[in-house]
Amino acid sequence: MSNKRFHIDRTETSPQIDLDLDQGLLEFIGRSLPHNSEQFYARVYRWIEEYLEAPREQTTVHMRLDYLDTSSSKPLYNIFSKLNAVNERGQQVQVNWHYETGDEEMAETGKDYESLFRLDFKFVEVAELF
Repeated sequence: MSNKRFHIDRTETSPQIDLDLDQGLLEFIGRSLPHNSEQFYARVYRWIEEYLEAPREQTTVHMRLDYLDTSSSKPLYNIFSKLNAVNERGQQVQVNWHYETGDEEMAETGKDYESLFRLDFKFVEVAELF
């Protein structure tokens, strides 16, 4: 793989994203409402496509989003869909969906994704996401 690690800095409208091939780790922190979500997430898709050629036995996803706009829903769906293929090949994918205490909307969003895929979702209630 050309890039074992991939990083995007967090802004007011886009999440920090850290992807690490060696650790099998994907981390999303912040809020997701980029101007053009498909263009923003295209870089993540490319990294995941490469990762899927030789994924780790265990892939861990940390979702620490305090807000997710409608246009970001499809890219996240696409990411989970790609990871679901890893899971179906017998390698484990653990999604840790963090949400702030009292933020039932983000907890429910995670449950919606959980219902669509055969990924191991763990819901983690925290006082602060970041």
